[in-house]
Amino acid sequence: MNLGWALAALLRAYQKQVETALAGLPGGSRAFLVMSLVEQETCQSQVAIAERLGVDRTTLTYLIDDLETEKLIKRTTDPADRRNRHIGLTAKGTKTLAQLVQSVEQVERDVLSRLTKAEAEQFYASLVKSAGLEEGPSTDAESAHICRAALPGN
Repeated sequence: MNLGWALAALLRAYQKQVETALAGLPGGSRAFLVMSLVEQETCQSQVAIAERLGVDRTTLTYLIDDLETEKLIKRTTDPADRRNRHIGLTAKGTKTLAQLVQSVEQVERDVLSRLTKAEAEQFYASLVKSAGLEEGPSTDAESAHICRAALPGN
């Protein structure tokens, strides 16, 4: 066995269980990522979200359309530039996201259940560090940079 094989097996198990946990959410795990990012970031323009998540803009538009139809998110026009739309969670979206986060956290516990609690915590910390994510959610300055970079003319 090698690292790639083990990571692939773990990822397949994780993805399968996450998709089951998110079955009622239009767009599944991608929509969950969008909602999570919108909750965490200070800039929620569609262009910035697409860039931040590495999702095609057209795909993101369909995801947002579906989430808006379900009244989980809302689009508002940027008063400074009417060409831009900002995405925010609705009250229903905030409540739904909190429930979905609990479901995904349970999947994480299930997927890592072969490890002791200490091993799971160490694995998670090592994985985050290996992925270069140890800084946590982006800073306001980073979010602002993404917004500025995503605006037309920049």
